[in-house]
Amino acid sequence: MILFSFIYFLLAIIYTFICFILAYPVYPFIRIFSKRAASNYIHSMAKFWGRGLMKMAFISFNIEGKENYDPKKTYLLTPNHQSAFDIFACFSIFKKSFAFVSKDTYGKVPLIGFGMSLANYIFVKRGTVGAVKSIDDMENRLRNNISIVIYPEGTRSDTGEIKRPKRGILKIAERCSDIPVLPVVIYGTRDIMKARTITIRPFKKITVKFLEPFYFHDIEGDDNAKLDYWYSIMTKNYTELKDKLIKR
Repeated sequence: MILFSFIYFLLAIIYTFICFILAYPVYPFIRIFSKRAASNYIHSMAKFWGRGLMKMAFISFNIEGKENYDPKKTYLLTPNHQSAFDIFACFSIFKKSFAFVSKDTYGKVPLIGFGMSLANYIFVKRGTVGAVKSIDDMENRLRNNISIVIYPEGTRSDTGEIKRPKRGILKIAERCSDIPVLPVVIYGTRDIMKARTITIRPFKKITVKFLEPFYFHDIEGDDNAKLDYWYSIMTKNYTELKDKLIKR
């Protein structure tokens, strides 16, 4: 595993530079005609990059609940978070245009942060002013028919189990109450690379399950009840997937 991980990261660095060379010089020319088209181009290259990283690790997918996901619609996409490979998985499973919501620290990562900015992704900054700006940015994307991908748990799960969601998800859901929330269970990325490790385990299969979309305003009760709803349906389906796959 150590040798494979070393080779994988070496190839990943080279592959990232290749994508950089293919993407960034073209951006300014497209930007002359359309800022959105330029951002979409970088997003398309990011998807190409993410899918390539999955293929380099020989990862396959099993998708369930496809009937719950209409690629033509705009969603507040809310997957669980187990590993850095969740991000690459999102590039593989989500269609149309979408924007990631991530911590502002990722914006400082060389090449990656620059690419995220050009793709018009959203950085969440600490503090009242930063939080309001982030919500404004999310609303802007959703109103322009761009889905956003936000991890309600806030950070990766060390154990793989679903963590309770943060209250921030309710802020944008309240602001854009007409946009459906799409819960997405991702199982298996932790088996590829656990949180806070760099060991890669190839030839794994990721199982993705799209749950039924809902609106937080349809959930009775206070904010805690609304958050409990997301947590309960995610936990239930995650546990069912886990039990089913372990028995195989």
